[in-house]
Amino acid sequence: MHYWEFFSLLLLLFYVGLIGTFAYGWFSIPEFKSENSASDFIRFDVLVPLRNEEAQVRRLLQNFRRLDYPLNRFSITLINDHSTDNTEREIRACMAEFPEFPFRLINVAEIEGLGSKKAAITYGIQQSDADWIVLTDADCSHAVNWLKTISSFVVSRNAKMVYAPVMFGSENTFQHMQALEFAGLLGIGAAAIQLKNPNMCSAANLCFSKTVFAEVGGYQDKMHLASGDDEFLLHKVFKRYPNQVFFLKNRDALVVTDANSTLRQLSDQRRRWVSKSTHYDNRYITAILIGAYLFNLSILVNLILGIWNLQFLRIGVAQLLGKALVEFSILFPVVHFFKRPALILFLIVAEPFHILYVLIIGIWANLGAYNWKGRQQK
Repeated sequence: MHYWEFFSLLLLLFYVGLIGTFAYGWFSIPEFKSENSASDFIRFDVLVPLRNEEAQVRRLLQNFRRLDYPLNRFSITLINDHSTDNTEREIRACMAEFPEFPFRLINVAEIEGLGSKKAAITYGIQQSDADWIVLTDADCSHAVNWLKTISSFVVSRNAKMVYAPVMFGSENTFQHMQALEFAGLLGIGAAAIQLKNPNMCSAANLCFSKTVFAEVGGYQDKMHLASGDDEFLLHKVFKRYPNQVFFLKNRDALVVTDANSTLRQLSDQRRRWVSKSTHYDNRYITAILIGAYLFNLSILVNLILGIWNLQFLRIGVAQLLGKALVEFSILFPVVHFFKRPALILFLIVAEPFHILYVLIIGIWANLGAYNWKGRQQK
């Protein structure tokens, strides 16, 4: 056997073992059964950083008004991060229309020295009088019992940080493929927390103690990075409280966010996500990312070489099948949890695109600038 063939099969075994372990981790997370009592209603401040969300704000605030949670036990802090459209005007109109609802507006532009999302969130947390902070995004919709379920879970588990489920809404093939991929990312992130080696989470549905945020120094050492207001904080809190960081496996805590509608939006979003990959303090995560990248690269190389040599084609096809099968093992239970099992039908279609996507974004994210919410980021 040639060295390259051996290396290719070794990468296949690595990837199957890795994703298989995450599939086991997902299955081992018990589904939480919420049983609320009056004592479970902890005090929340829901922080929503937003920029140029004029089209989303009214839907967002109306969604919050439907939440089943005592009005005196939570507030909604909207952090307007230098919007250049009519976001502020829409917020103020909604606040005037619903004066009884606990909305609060912070205009970052009016506060000297706040020029980044992390700085804006940090300021919002400092101004909060709540015990617990919940981060979410302007393009999200939330289950009616969202806060109730998180509160019950925090109390029952004595948690310090909780990552709750996030799902992409989708209407066409392009978005269905994104929803399937994101389901895999959520499953991996949840499983890694369960296996006590956390790697990723999403600030679209992240809850943590205000006291703990201060204890670990918040975003202090990563303030210069455009992304990572979720994962870097997760790693810091887990390092201090490894037995009090959880994934909340319950659909009543679900947040649904919008999938990208254009390839450019998808590219900019994924570049923003991947751009933080070289800044992880945990080298285990970096090693996994490198291993996964090399595995996808080896598939492409083998399929190309297979044009001239049948042996390489056999290896490439075996790798591709192994990849699809092991990814099915985690994707199907996650989309089933979301009650969207039909998404798994897009797996075969998505596989070739996923390989190219991983290879291109993995390099491109760390080269040059990209656009996000009208800002050039590096």
